[in-house]
Amino acid sequence: MPESPTPISPVSRPRISLCIPHWQVRDMMSICLRSIRKHSRKYNLEVIVIDNGSGDDSLDYLRSLSWIRLIERPEETVSNWPANVFTAWDRGAREAQGEFFVTMHSDVFVKHDDWLDPFLRELTVSREVAASGAWKLSLEGPVYAFQKRVIGSLLAGMKRLVGRQARSSFREGHYPRDYCAMYRTSVLREHGLTFSPADPSITGGYSIAQQLWDRGYQTRMIPVWEIARNIVHVAHGTAAVSGEKPLHHRSAQVKAEERALALLHQDWVEQLRRDVQLDAA
Repeated sequence: MPESPTPISPVSRPRISLCIPHWQVRDMMSICLRSIRKHSRKYNLEVIVIDNGSGDDSLDYLRSLSWIRLIERPEETVSNWPANVFTAWDRGAREAQGEFFVTMHSDVFVKHDDWLDPFLRELTVSREVAASGAWKLSLEGPVYAFQKRVIGSLLAGMKRLVGRQARSSFREGHYPRDYCAMYRTSVLREHGLTFSPADPSITGGYSIAQQLWDRGYQTRMIPVWEIARNIVHVAHGTAAVSGEKPLHHRSAQVKAEERALALLHQDWVEQLRRDVQLDAA
């Protein structure tokens, strides 16, 4: 069993480093950052944005925000996606000043105060807990979700028949998804862990969770319904709003665009879009 750090006190204000990779999504990123600013006053928060070679006015916007820590990587290009998302988190974890490190996507919007409390709560359960988070924030209807589960089970069975590894072996539903997950920074650094997946086909947070499990640490899951009260995840939001970075499958691209369009026009999101005072120092 690893020698683990002391659990935090629920009444303390630990330093938390929040890291968001970015590429040319000014409108979405401004809403994301403003939502964080609006609902994080109770936290001792460091916001790190890793820009992966943006060539539009979004980079000027990020440079104008004195309350974030911007790390520019002009050598990155769209052809390096999604690998540069994982290397961005690796860079952020090396430079983070916080006791805890949060991975976040630019298409995640915070809705309520206390949004980080569930993550901190789970990290106090045991000294061996090194990560906390939730599974996908599904916006699917119950019929579609049921159909997908049935089809997924059938495909998994067919893969096993032909000797291929089924997704069930990847502990689906049992590791924190990287759209918003919290880690102990010291554990990431001490063991030289990386967010880059060994198998590029298995992403979303599984690789870093497996590395933690291999070293004797635990990952704690937060109920999806609890996270969904506090944040919204568009899922593939960058692909939805950027024509230069589309998804491989047209049907998935259309669904992502529809989700993004529906969310970006909700009243509470429109209010964040207009509230430029949240950008000020």
